[in-house]
Amino acid sequence: MRQTSENVSPMSNEGRNQYVVEHITQAMLKLMKNHNFNEISISQICDEAGVGRASFYRNFESKEAVISRYLKKLLDNWWIEAIQKPDFNLVEAVFSHYWNHRELCIMLYKQGLAHLSLQSIREACGPKPEQPNIVAYATAYFSYGLYGWIEEWFKRGMQETPKEMAMLWEATQKAQNQVSKERSE
Repeated sequence: MRQTSENVSPMSNEGRNQYVVEHITQAMLKLMKNHNFNEISISQICDEAGVGRASFYRNFESKEAVISRYLKKLLDNWWIEAIQKPDFNLVEAVFSHYWNHRELCIMLYKQGLAHLSLQSIREACGPKPEQPNIVAYATAYFSYGLYGWIEEWFKRGMQETPKEMAMLWEATQKAQNQVSKERSE
């Protein structure tokens, strides 16, 4: 087909791609509210999004990739905003992020997709290949430990506020330090 102004979108390729990704993501999230993740087909997602299957596969490898990219986008946006706050506390900020998206978090947990939240935490604050071993081990300990807390928080219905969770985290860290100190004496 010869391309003319009548049959070519005025959006750039990047704009069209962004449009497709956004519509696929919103369609996936909408379908997940009423359907089991494993029962949702790529065709259903594309129909809901109003895009073709080729567009889906040009942007995503799988249904999980849709959710993973969305979680990464949420975390990236959160990080840019969070570090600008004068009273920045990493642990409280992480709990606040998940609190602000609790409907999504609980839905992912109920759908058996909580591991995608762990993946996003690992990518954000987990070990990196270029880090020295001790730093990589410490960040692994922190990110997996924090995820354990977050997952348990999801399971229990996110009853505590982010501030309460951060206070519990700090109290636990102090207690662990005290136990370590007593053992070494």
